Amino acid sequence: MNALKSRWVGLKSRGRHSLPKPWRPHSLLAFRIALTAIVVGLLTYLSPYQRPYNVAQLRVGSSAQERIKAPFLFHVPKSEVELDRERLDATATIPTILHRDPLVQDQQMARLDSVFAVMVPVIRVQMADSLKKKHLQRELPRIIGSLSVNALSTLITVLSNASEPYVQDFQAICRQILANFYTTGLIASKQPVLQSPSPQVRLGDREQHVETLYSEIEFKQGDFISHIQAYRTISDRDAVEAVHELLSLFAISDLTIDETETARLRSEARRGVASIKRIFAKDDIIIDKNAPVTQDHADALDALADRIAKEQTSHPIRRLIQIVAAATITGFLIFVFGYFLATREQTTFNQPSQLILLALLTIATAAIASYIKTHELDIYLVPTPLAAMLVTILLTQQIGLVFSFVLAFFVGNLFSDFYVAMTCALTSAMAVFAVRHVRHRNQFYRSMIFLPISYTLLITAADLLRFVPPEQIYAHILPGIFIGVAAPILTIGLLPIFESLFHLTTDITLLELSDLNRPLLRELAIRAPGTYTHSLIMANLSESAAEAISANPLLARVGCYYHDIGKMIKPEYFRENQGLRGGRNPHDHLTPNMSMLIIASHVKDGLELAEEHGLPQSICDLIPEHHGTTVIEVFYNRAVELGGESVRKDDFRYDGPRPQTKVGGILMLADSVESAARTLPERTPNRVRQLVRNIIQQKFTGGELDECALTLQDLHKIEDSFIPVLMGTLHGRVEYPWQTTDRKWRAMRTTVDN
Repeated sequence: MNALKSRWVGLKSRGRHSLPKPWRPHSLLAFRIALTAIVVGLLTYLSPYQRPYNVAQLRVGSSAQERIKAPFLFHVPKSEVELDRERLDATATIPTILHRDPLVQDQQMARLDSVFAVMVPVIRVQMADSLKKKHLQRELPRIIGSLSVNALSTLITVLSNASEPYVQDFQAICRQILANFYTTGLIASKQPVLQSPSPQVRLGDREQHVETLYSEIEFKQGDFISHIQAYRTISDRDAVEAVHELLSLFAISDLTIDETETARLRSEARRGVASIKRIFAKDDIIIDKNAPVTQDHADALDALADRIAKEQTSHPIRRLIQIVAAATITGFLIFVFGYFLATREQTTFNQPSQLILLALLTIATAAIASYIKTHELDIYLVPTPLAAMLVTILLTQQIGLVFSFVLAFFVGNLFSDFYVAMTCALTSAMAVFAVRHVRHRNQFYRSMIFLPISYTLLITAADLLRFVPPEQIYAHILPGIFIGVAAPILTIGLLPIFESLFHLTTDITLLELSDLNRPLLRELAIRAPGTYTHSLIMANLSESAAEAISANPLLARVGCYYHDIGKMIKPEYFRENQGLRGGRNPHDHLTPNMSMLIIASHVKDGLELAEEHGLPQSICDLIPEHHGTTVIEVFYNRAVELGGESVRKDDFRYDGPRPQTKVGGILMLADSVESAARTLPERTPNRVRQLVRNIIQQKFTGGELDECALTLQDLHKIEDSFIPVLMGTLHGRVEYPWQTTDRKWRAMRTTVDN
């Protein structure tokens, strides 16, 4: 017993520290103010300069409604794409610089002469060819390296019986062919030249195309052979191949690439490209009235708008005014959203982690929108439906809907376009509608259909109202379709991350946990069948009550499945499990204090099991909350009988905390009602209703429901929802014939005995 008590004390101490402490009102208020300031500051920073109102924004393909003149001297810069293209073209005009080593040709020609000086006298001597071959195989490697046996044999055969003029012509031809190649130049590899921006090379003061260069590594057999075959003196095929092999030994690269000089010249060429496309003087006509708008006109008006915006914000005071103006609009948007949370979604408003989630999604979406605006990407790539779906699934559909409209207003202000705001708002609202009741991952396919259709219809309608040409409407629709398909896919991937980071539980996760074949629930059914049955009945009660007051019925049901898992550690100490053990009650042999410790320990054991099996925080919170700080009356009364007035009621209370949510309050009431209903001797609707009402009043007057959001109206609805479920559970059944006969027989025996 002492060991059990020591273990309980340790669990009690560790459990108290593991429960999250609620924020104090002043700390929570300071947190909200700080978070609001951070969000407003970042959104203000992400807001780029707005287009001046006095500069028209014309769409390419439309017609100008009036003549527009330049109000002052300004220039139109080239776009990054144009600059990159022109710089690449300028780089391509600079050839690769090559340098020649003049000593290489002289050295190789001298080596060739040395070879002939050794080879010809030996070959001309009257002796067996085999002896000539052995002698040359011993002497030639010192000059030129290895020469194949076939090539050496061919040269011996050709020159042995040839006349002296033929031998001299043979040597002269070989020298001429090698000299011709060195006149052009030999390079080790052509790949650096072929992979450079320019296919031209510069050698000294001459420019030559790369195809005239040869490589000792890459030249093919036909390179030397074609030149050798041009001479009739060497006509035999074997002789041609032998000469080719011989001359190849002297084809050493004499050209090297000057990478430093080449890079310098190409860098100068890139810097020499002008970044200005056109200069407009004052009163120059930018576009005439009724003229078709081209891309050059649109670029000129954008350049004029940027020039005016920079001049207006160059002064510190004007820049400060712009910042204050942007912060004012952002501040109002955040204030309206915060007011909605404070009045309609107090649970989220009082949870710092959920406020951080909303702030993170807001800033991330705004950052993407600002990037799209700055880099002039398509405006419909802003992923407002993604943020709306995440908020809807992780929090509530009401928050998701209002959040999507706040984001849409910000995006519309960012792009200064009402139709962009309208499209983002309505497509995000459609995303909220598509995922409002998602419980299976395959239900996301519905949003993959609704969103692309919504984007297509809204973008088409908006562009038709603005007389946009059909070919441009198609180009606008494609980004919307892409986001409509990509947003649900990204939502599926991001949900587990956000659930883990912010300790949130979606209906998808709850539905997975509701599987009664999960190992933890199967173990509960085997080790504590009475508790398991109690949990199932309690789940029906809680789900019905949650539906009645618009709480989360799935969370209520799953919370009931796991609320008493700690009882499987010592199931025989709980009344509902004692039927399998002959009805023996081990508490009959324990003191009230020890019995209280054992009973209360199932909360700590449950928390440990929940942590071990990775249950989400929302389920773990319900394990201690469904008991709150109620007193275990049975053991308290027994202790009073044994110890008198010295017994403290607080020693027989659960540690709590009290229910913090509506679902927690529902579980507390359902747990007490289900247990008490089993003790009713007469299970009529009136008796059941009176029992339910008494328990609810007892919990309410005892202060157990003070920290959750249940109202008196909610309690009345909960009471009404409990009655039909309890009556369905506690209903009687018609007796079987053998039961009726047995009952009559026992009555007759009783009468006779009396």
